[in-house]
Amino acid sequence: MTTSRRNFLRNGAIGALAAGVSLGVSKQSLGASAGSDFPELPDMAAFQAQLKTDFLIGRSKVPIRLVNVLKLGSRRMLDGKREAFTLTFRADPKPSLKQETYTIEHARLGSFSMLLVPIVSRDKEARYYEAVINRLHA
Repeated sequence: MTTSRRNFLRNGAIGALAAGVSLGVSKQSLGASAGSDFPELPDMAAFQAQLKTDFLIGRSKVPIRLVNVLKLGSRRMLDGKREAFTLTFRADPKPSLKQETYTIEHARLGSFSMLLVPIVSRDKEARYYEAVINRLHA
């Protein structure tokens, strides 16, 4: 049985969501004093507003472009909206970024940290990276 790349990525992201994997660090679990050391990631709407804009990754300031924001799920809670989504970035083939948590800078969204994972693509002229944001279990 063969699986397309699209189905593999979608099922993997949904599986991570179902398992409760969260890439962000909850301020509640760290305590109020440590929460200020970890800036909160922007929400899905903020990222959608920055589609097709460049972000700078890591110390070497590698430019990557946000090319897709995909909603995985959301629900409203008494303490605010909870959401889960993926971000897909496109970058030049060189230099290649490995799977790692990077400091990311953006002119409008500011600076924050996220885990970026290289993903497979048929586009030989670029590399693609994905980040999964899960705030459903925060």
